[in-house]
Amino acid sequence: MTDTRQRGSEAPQIVREIIRRGGHEIRNALSGAAVNTEVVRSRLTRDAASTDVATFAERAAAGIAEASSLSDGLLALVGSVLAAQAEGTFKTTGHGAGSRMELMIYGERAATVLSDIERLTSRIGVGVEQSGQSVILTILPEGKSHSKD
Repeated sequence: MTDTRQRGSEAPQIVREIIRRGGHEIRNALSGAAVNTEVVRSRLTRDAASTDVATFAERAAAGIAEASSLSDGLLALVGSVLAAQAEGTFKTTGHGAGSRMELMIYGERAATVLSDIERLTSRIGVGVEQSGQSVILTILPEGKSHSKD
């Protein structure tokens, strides 16, 4: 074990690796559930009397897909925050509704990471603004959407 007085930039890298591995296992579990749900659904569609169960299988498949998408978004967000913190580009202002955080997202996976984050934030009341590599997330009041409709 290394001395805890070493540079603090190592901690985010360690946490990112743990989160990356954890996310991999979460996705594996969701994939297994999705495959099994699809098998159940396909077998049920052969039997016309099983339409009620097939409906539940459809809902389960949709829930699994949503959980997978939200997990991807959460993992992308945490990974991006830790990366920005380690690079010294992470900024926050305020507390509660209206609070903001700014981070830089760049690299070859930036578009995918941002898309994953946006899918998560669209469900949890967090607004996202992007200007170049700078991404600003704003906590919206409870019950508010960040959509512009």
